[in-house]
Amino acid sequence: MRRGGQISGIVSLVTIFCALCLCVFAVLTLGAADRERTLSALACTRQTQYYDADTQAVRELSSLAPTLSEGERVRLSFPIGDTQTLLVEAERRGESYKILRWQSVYTGSWETNDRIDVWSGK
Repeated sequence: MRRGGQISGIVSLVTIFCALCLCVFAVLTLGAADRERTLSALACTRQTQYYDADTQAVRELSSLAPTLSEGERVRLSFPIGDTQTLLVEAERRGESYKILRWQSVYTGSWETNDRIDVWSGK
């Protein structure tokens, strides 16, 4: 019996192709996992900053509530990182206060990009 020939060559090429595909998919998966990890860390940082500002706002409102007269409004702002601010507005109602505004607002600088790169043909 003869061994080898055309069939074993095709099997070898298919095996090599499958191994290359698996390597490419592994590299793509590692890249995606790294980007997801970076995004998760950023989201965690932003959430932590927001809830720190939220806690400060609740404490500040709790300490101010007894000193406010009926119907008096108070406006407070608390930084959330470098580019956002938590704006709080409350009004004294009886023994507690009514929240009129509890909003995070973008306060960073924003510049438009009006330049369009068009190929000049050169």
